[in-house]
Amino acid sequence: MYTLLLYAHVLGLVYWLGGDLGTYLSSRYVLRSELGVEARQTAFSILIACDMGPRLAMPVMLGTGCHLAALRWPGLLPDTLAAVGWIVVSLWISLIAVIHSTAGQRWPALTLWDLGLRFGIAATLLAAGLLGTSAGLPAWMALKIAIFAALVASGIAVRFALKPFAVAYAQMLQQGASDESNHAMATHMGAARRFVWLIWLGLFVNAALGLRVVL
Repeated sequence: MYTLLLYAHVLGLVYWLGGDLGTYLSSRYVLRSELGVEARQTAFSILIACDMGPRLAMPVMLGTGCHLAALRWPGLLPDTLAAVGWIVVSLWISLIAVIHSTAGQRWPALTLWDLGLRFGIAATLLAAGLLGTSAGLPAWMALKIAIFAALVASGIAVRFALKPFAVAYAQMLQQGASDESNHAMATHMGAARRFVWLIWLGLFVNAALGLRVVL
């Protein structure tokens, strides 16, 4: 069981980084003003498809991480940790799936539920990371939890940073490309990329912390 969970945890990291890289590269073509609107729209469709990797990998890594921790420190962590973790993950994945389906267009309020869940997860993990060492968790594990909380928070920041980008992108689709919309998209995408780089850094550090134990 432990090995299978660890395998799924590592695969989550792979799909998170791989999907983020595809999203990052396709975003460059969305911003290329020399391309036609249709070509840029196609690049944006690829961006959205690639982004599903990180969106699904994040809850998978949370669920497997909670379960692995419960198995590794059974006397320290609550017996219900794994079950609670998977309940939260199931709810999270269900929200993601519905939001990105045709049903999501009929219930736009679901995005607020998803956002609220992410805020709650980030706050809970941050508190767990800060209190982990005093509760008996190894320092590396407490740091890993706190970094994951920062990753969730950075994902929230990306969402807010891209709101003005979405407005400029919709303007381009409706009215055609202009210097104003091109500048706005480039500016706000650049702001979002700063948080993406922080996410990559956090994933690299967490992978190093995990390997320190595995090796």
